[in-house]
Amino acid sequence: MSRTFKLKLSPAGVELFLDCHCRLGHLVKELLPYGNTLYCALVHLARTDSQFIADDLKTLKESGLDGDRVCFVGAPLAMATVTQAIAYRLDSGARRRGPAALNSRLFIIALNQFRLASPEAIMSAYDEMLSLAGDSLKIGKALRARRASL
Repeated sequence: MSRTFKLKLSPAGVELFLDCHCRLGHLVKELLPYGNTLYCALVHLARTDSQFIADDLKTLKESGLDGDRVCFVGAPLAMATVTQAIAYRLDSGARRRGPAALNSRLFIIALNQFRLASPEAIMSAYDEMLSLAGDSLKIGKALRARRASL
């Protein structure tokens, strides 16, 4: 089962997303849905120390990545569970604006951290995402075979 997730990005935020999507596609050597990139970035962020995430939330405004451009990305519903787990680890101050606002901000932070990640960390997050999302992911035969071997 899938749903649509909302991101509010600046032009630089859109470039960030496209950079991450291109990088992941090159690493797995497949054309991927945009939702797979966002999901994989969140799986990677879930492995990040909570203090780094909180610091990124505090400086997000200055990063120039969030903005008024509303973008919608389809992804497996299971991605919401990963986002909720990340939010749960943060203090209540980070959650004060409500889940929708926090989710949009976490998406941007996840992409920003993903851009900085090593290829090994990205592939590890990708393999975990394949395990978590199961058959709800839209992936090619080569990646299905990879998933079967996990």
